[in-house]
Amino acid sequence: MSNFGDLVKRLRKEKGLTLEQVARKIGSHKGYVSGIENDKVNPPSVKIIRKFARLFSQDEKNLVRIAWADKAPAIIRDDARRVMMLAETEGAGSADLVQVTLLNTLRSGYPGELGADGRPRPTVKATLVLPRSRAAVELAATVVDDSMELQGGPGFSRGDVVLLAREEKMRSGSCVFILYKTRQKSQGLVRQIVLEQGENVVLQPLNKEYPLEFLTHDDVDAVYRVVGRIGLLEPVTADVKS
Repeated sequence: MSNFGDLVKRLRKEKGLTLEQVARKIGSHKGYVSGIENDKVNPPSVKIIRKFARLFSQDEKNLVRIAWADKAPAIIRDDARRVMMLAETEGAGSADLVQVTLLNTLRSGYPGELGADGRPRPTVKATLVLPRSRAAVELAATVVDDSMELQGGPGFSRGDVVLLAREEKMRSGSCVFILYKTRQKSQGLVRQIVLEQGENVVLQPLNKEYPLEFLTHDDVDAVYRVVGRIGLLEPVTADVKS
């Protein structure tokens, strides 16, 4: 269901305009406007949205956000709508939005390798568009299991998307996305870090049913601190990179 199309239909009826009248005022045709209202065509370009905004005396930035959320890939559409509502609440404009690479989905699993840019190589082709915040969010990752759930306390559920900022120096107690390589495997995980004396880095799940993992500092390829979370997403599919 198109939120943008529903809004156009409601505003048109509130003004007592016909499809033909709206089409004429925006320089289009009846069938196109009807297609927008009935979710038969994609939401229009920003140029056309501005015409709708002037016709209906609406804030053009708000209309653009609604159209953007409707056009977002299915993998992040619900999330895009949450971001759009947050932007409305906080008065964020398009200049206050940033694109963030999404590393993975539930199906693709965490990335296990670094890319040429020195960052984790995503397992899907997807981005999030988020309100700019004080925290320098660089990446986002989907939590793929319940290993970070904590009964009666803060934690991360399967399907949550965690927002990540590069951690220059590991700190004991931080929740992070960590990419590491040992002789046995190369893997990424969302975990809490516990630093022991000497070279040991302990990866601690918040769910005690999952085991601890022990690394050395030399095993660690990249660490990103969790600086935010977007609530539980529905299980989705996406194009997984081969």
